[in-house]
Amino acid sequence: MLVSRAFDEIRVFEGVAERTGVQFERDTVRRSDACCRSMTELIRKGRASGDGYFYLPFGLWPAGTESFELHKQWVVQA
Repeated sequence: MLVSRAFDEIRVFEGVAERTGVQFERDTVRRSDACCRSMTELIRKGRASGDGYFYLPFGLWPAGTESFELHKQWVVQA
């Protein structure tokens, strides 16, 4: 169950998620397919849907982070 009353709007563009600075009340976004309950769900939906806007409960975004890359870069060691 979603406890937070406010949700941050998250923009995903070319595999990078960042907050837009806009917040919505839970009642506004709770029935949206773009509503996420956790960072894990945001990552999963962002990878599956591609670019778009998603909604994450206020306070779940990692502190001190401006953007978050949804795809891990492959590391090849020779």
